[in-house]
Amino acid sequence: MDPKDEIKQKMDIAELIGEYITLKPSGTDSFKGLCPFHNEKSPSFHVSTDRQIWHCFGCGEGGDCFSFVMKMEGMDFHEALVHLGKKLGIEIKRFASVEGNQKQRLITIHELASKFFHKVLVDSTQAVRARTYVESRGIPSELVTKFELGFAPDDWSALVDFLRKRSFSEAEILEAGLGLRRKSGSGLIDRFRNRLMIPLADQHGNVVGFTGRTMGDDQPKYMNSPETPIYHKGSLLYGLDLAKAFIKKEGRVVIVEGNLDVVASHKAGIQHVVASSGTALTEDQLTLLSRYTKTIVFSFDQDAAGLKAARKGIAIARSLGFDVRAAILPDGVKDPDELVQLNAEKWVDVANGSVPIMQFLIERMSRGRDMKNVDDKRAVSAELLPALSEIQDVIEREHWLQVIADLLSVDSSVLRASIQPVQIAPQSSNTSVVQPKKQERLSKEDTAFLILLGNFVNNPVVHLEDWQKLNEDLTLDEPSKRLYNIVVSTYDPSVNPAQKSFFERLRSVLECETSSEDLLHLLDKSSLLAEQTFDTMSPSLVQEQVTSLYNLLQTRNSSSRRSLLAAKLRQAEAAGNHEAVQQLMRELNESSLS
Repeated sequence: MDPKDEIKQKMDIAELIGEYITLKPSGTDSFKGLCPFHNEKSPSFHVSTDRQIWHCFGCGEGGDCFSFVMKMEGMDFHEALVHLGKKLGIEIKRFASVEGNQKQRLITIHELASKFFHKVLVDSTQAVRARTYVESRGIPSELVTKFELGFAPDDWSALVDFLRKRSFSEAEILEAGLGLRRKSGSGLIDRFRNRLMIPLADQHGNVVGFTGRTMGDDQPKYMNSPETPIYHKGSLLYGLDLAKAFIKKEGRVVIVEGNLDVVASHKAGIQHVVASSGTALTEDQLTLLSRYTKTIVFSFDQDAAGLKAARKGIAIARSLGFDVRAAILPDGVKDPDELVQLNAEKWVDVANGSVPIMQFLIERMSRGRDMKNVDDKRAVSAELLPALSEIQDVIEREHWLQVIADLLSVDSSVLRASIQPVQIAPQSSNTSVVQPKKQERLSKEDTAFLILLGNFVNNPVVHLEDWQKLNEDLTLDEPSKRLYNIVVSTYDPSVNPAQKSFFERLRSVLECETSSEDLLHLLDKSSLLAEQTFDTMSPSLVQEQVTSLYNLLQTRNSSSRRSLLAAKLRQAEAAGNHEAVQQLMRELNESSLS
């Protein structure tokens, strides 16, 4: 069986999409939820497990498991094929492009390097000091395995030699950022030596780079992989591959600075946590997080040393509609890793006891200041008013405006006049959120036509008699006419539906035509409209509703015919064509009686 068909056969599309958004039952084999591709408050995103499709009636996006993953993860088709194949244990042997093959080779070389470093840490005599260091950090063996922590031996070319024996070329080792050219002579040396190695995985769990940490005073303390075709620091969040399901379950994500803060958090049972690697969050990273939650919790120490770096990320997060909160560490504790080593339960309380970011900023900026002193008041307002202007929601902004006004003993109207809501300019166009397509609103009659068309497509054997009453003249919508004619040309009653349903055959026909994407969406829409309309009805009620929809179409058809005859009659009268006038009057009378 073709891998694509095998994946579609084995994939539960509701389970797949449910990893990203919350779905609620909406019928026998249907679910609905808030669309991840445009902002909405009422769910218009529908999933059918029977037909293994999804469609949003709000923005018009839709498709199957592949199109969903391609849009959500920014993948091309073959990357989605490999990704879904990996989830289901289906091997995908071929890659359709040089670029796709190159990326897979880079992923493979990183996976091998990670296993090499991990094996050295666990078993090698060269890693005794590293193992002692890991133990001193309170990292248990199960977390060493879970995060595949490793050790780069103090050897000039241990990894390079290992990779060369496994048929990787010098060019590939250099491109992966794992080797460096020797300053003298030929050949390569290892980029990472005598360091604790932390593999960096993308959101799918593929190792794409490394952070190497010294265990003493060597500089630099941290060494990261260089940018490569598969590793972009501004797009990756450490620990997201392990945190995705927990973020969705908890409804929020905790942002920490260091990779070992993530490891320590898992030790304490906080698994909805990712690391920003000490830099401000980028729009790409925040867009990635928006697939799983709209609530972000930043971790800060009492001195707020990381606040300055986080301010830009906070502003972007607000512009993207995130609820931004703060988890405040106890006095004298610099990061979650240190707190877990002192008192793991305390970190759980801190992470779960976050406060709105504005509350944290107000308390932090006013601490130690005299609010009767004009200089202190001016300094506090200079810090807080820009943060206030970033808040997009007018209700939230007005709430904190009043709090700050009371703090400064200033009338809120004075402060209100001094702030303007700001829009953060996009940093990148790499986003899964789309503007809703401009869709023509169908009349109730053309919608009725689509429902009847979808009803036949969903179960042609049961509804064959009703189908024979339908014809393309009953709709004024041209795409619906085109879809109707494809349905007519594809339907073959001799084909065994047990092998492939009529709906699946129709989708296969449309998928083979590159210009039929809109018709593919229309087919899905038609099928889901019919499912929603008839799903909970008894057979007798279904027939009553079908008859009512046909009557609606016939009424419009008759009205349109009478209007056309009346126009022709006026033309014949104006031309003095008495014979045509008589004929048109007879037809008009017959039309009125029918």
